[in-house]
Amino acid sequence: MSRIKDYIAEHEADIIADIKALVQKQSPTAQKEAVDAAGLWIQDKIKSYLDIEPEIIEQQHTGNHIRFHMGEGDEQILVSGHFDTVWGFDDLALIEDGDTIYGPGVIDMKTGVVQVLWALRALKEQNIPTTKKVVVLFNGDHEGIASPTSRPYIEEEARNSAYGLVAEAATGESGALKTFRKGIYRYTIDFKGISAHAGNDHRAGESAILEAAHFIERLESFTNYDTGTTVNVGTITGGTGINVRPDSAQIKVDVRVKNNEEGQKIDERIQGLEPQNSKIEVTIDGGEVRPVMEKTDATEQLFQHAQALAQDLDFELEQVAVGGGSDGSFIAAQGTPTLDGLGGVGGGPHARNEHINKTYVVDRTSLLATLFEQL
Repeated sequence: MSRIKDYIAEHEADIIADIKALVQKQSPTAQKEAVDAAGLWIQDKIKSYLDIEPEIIEQQHTGNHIRFHMGEGDEQILVSGHFDTVWGFDDLALIEDGDTIYGPGVIDMKTGVVQVLWALRALKEQNIPTTKKVVVLFNGDHEGIASPTSRPYIEEEARNSAYGLVAEAATGESGALKTFRKGIYRYTIDFKGISAHAGNDHRAGESAILEAAHFIERLESFTNYDTGTTVNVGTITGGTGINVRPDSAQIKVDVRVKNNEEGQKIDERIQGLEPQNSKIEVTIDGGEVRPVMEKTDATEQLFQHAQALAQDLDFELEQVAVGGGSDGSFIAAQGTPTLDGLGGVGGGPHARNEHINKTYVVDRTSLLATLFEQL
């Protein structure tokens, strides 16, 4: 094994202990105090492991963000990750069962955060320099709200970076990296009708729910599997009672596209929708939340380099295209070659069986450290 992998293997139990400790720092996105408490744990590790005082980018309504760098150089690598999770308090328990660790955020993506810290620690403890400055940005506003306050910082650092590395979860039990992600558009559509008694004065009412149903049919018809475009009306609410003509309704829509031109076309179609019933007022709010993370020739070269490093570390590395979003899309959109999925290996992100396979921790942490050293 390499010096780096030897060091990390010697500290495998410590790394796993840190993963479990951070998972137990529950950090639901909507709970700022909890997210910031998890951030404090990370800050303490940065100070004690790396002897670095991180910058805290304070936020009023979301979790704070953490930024620091290690090494020097005219060029830099941007490392991205988040430490908020989709889970509410005590929705899931931390359970260790053989080689599997279950828990809230364990795969998405607290394992990745810990692996980044230990990869940098491995280099520092062995006095192994990096060829470029490694800039790390951990954000606390990712899940469900698409990183609204951290996005400008991510994009700014990406514009100044030669490469982007994202410590999000790998894909599946094979641990594949993500070199392409679909773009994401989201919309909230509100319908305002006229209420009336459903029995005595049905004709006087104008149903907002009926108009919403017409919209749903048209929206779902925009799905085109041949082009990779999907439209999903994920939620609908409306009305006040079974015996009242509904004067309000709301739907929320998720759109995924394979290229940004298709995204613009779908956006124009959605924004241009008109009600079938002219007496219903419709308000459409939304648009792009994450651009497409396009795979370029430079991305392929970066992946092949990572694949060769993995082989030197005695494991195989694959790549996949996925439909889910991450902050890697913001990095790649700045023209920065980006590898995503460098975090934990396991499964069940956003599901009750969320887990990692801890036997991959040494390999994945070693790969990160070697990328930091050699890119």
